[in-house]
Amino acid sequence: MKAFVVFGSQSDNAVFEPLVDNLRSQGIETNFEVISAHRNLEQLQATIHTNKWDIIIAGAGLAAALPGVAAAMTDKPVFGVPVKAHFGGIDALASIAQMPYGVPVASSGAGKENEIVKFLKQFDKLEKMPSIVNIVINPAIIDTPYAVKELTRLKELATEKQVELTVNQETTESFNIILVNQENEIRADELCIHVPLLDAETLNNPASYLTIYDWTNKGGVWICANNARNALLFSLKLFKK
Repeated sequence: MKAFVVFGSQSDNAVFEPLVDNLRSQGIETNFEVISAHRNLEQLQATIHTNKWDIIIAGAGLAAALPGVAAAMTDKPVFGVPVKAHFGGIDALASIAQMPYGVPVASSGAGKENEIVKFLKQFDKLEKMPSIVNIVINPAIIDTPYAVKELTRLKELATEKQVELTVNQETTESFNIILVNQENEIRADELCIHVPLLDAETLNNPASYLTIYDWTNKGGVWICANNARNALLFSLKLFKK
C-alpha cells in the first residue's frame, strides 16, 4: 500500500511527524508533503493527480479545508486528521466529517490520528472481502422515521452500485457500517466505519456535536451524521469498485 500524507502547515509537525513514522513502521510506503489548499491549490492538484497513491491522509487545522478539497480531486479514499488547533479540534472534525453526499471523507477523532493507522493495518483483509456491506443498527430504533429514511436511502444506493447490503444488530465478517445512536454501540477495535444516526431534533441541536466529538474520541473511523450513504461510497473506494 502507498499512502500520501499532506498537511497544510509545517506548524502541525507535532501531529504529522509521529503519524508518518507510525505509518512507515507498519510497512506502509508513505510520501509526505506540506501543501496548503488555500495558498498552493495548483500544486496540490498536480500532486494528487500523479495518482501514485492507494490512499490519501490529509490534515485539517484552522480552516480545515484540505481533506475535503483533496477528496474532490481524486477517486482514492481520503482520510482526514482533525488537528487540535483551536477548540480542541471540534471545528476541524466537523469540517472533515460533514462533507456533502457524494464526496466522502473518513475522519479520526481529534488527536486520534493513529486510529487511521490501525484501520489501514487491516487493509489486506479489506481487499479480500466480498462485495457485501453489513449495516449494524440497534433494533430499538430500526423502525423510527429517521432510521427508516437512512436505511431506505442506503438500499437505493446499494442497488444502484450493485452492492449486496445486509442489516444486522451485530457486526459480521463483511465490511461493517455502524449506525451509532448511543456510545455503547461504538466498535473502535473492529473493521468498520461509524456513522452517527440521530433524530431530527438532536441533529438540529448544535450542542449535539459535542456528543459526537466525544464519541469519535472513543476511537474508530467516522463519517458525518445521518449520511451512511457517504460511508457506503467510501467503502466502495476501499474496495476499488
